[in-house]
Amino acid sequence: MVNLQKGITLIELMIVVAILLLSIFAVIPFSQAWIANNQIMKTEKMFLEAYERTKNEAIRNPQGIKQDSTQAVASLKVDNTNKIIQVVNSLDRTLWEVAVPTRTSINLTNSCLNQIKLNNNAHVMTSGCTTYTISASGGTDAQGSL
Repeated sequence: MVNLQKGITLIELMIVVAILLLSIFAVIPFSQAWIANNQIMKTEKMFLEAYERTKNEAIRNPQGIKQDSTQAVASLKVDNTNKIIQVVNSLDRTLWEVAVPTRTSINLTNSCLNQIKLNNNAHVMTSGCTTYTISASGGTDAQGSL
């Protein structure tokens, strides 16, 4: 009489675990890049929304700043240390603020000093402050122009 074995052997179990581990380690780099790219996309959407809110505030011009003034009506501030984007008015009061993912950073040109100032026609007051780069470790940088 033949004795039928039920269940699996230790070797079969070890082979299955090894295959699963190899599969997981093969997928991890792809998932990290995917997460970084999603964070970059999310940050870019928030940055562009903040820019639109800054333009709206500049056009509204609630403080009545004259067109020939050198004072900004509204500003968009980027704080990479605290990971926030702010829209502020001419009195330097925060009108809108949003937190960005911790792994991302927003870089404006050096002449901007991480701030975009707009006049009452919603034009950028500092020349060369219209390009940005959003990056995260492991992702593909997003670059754009306002």
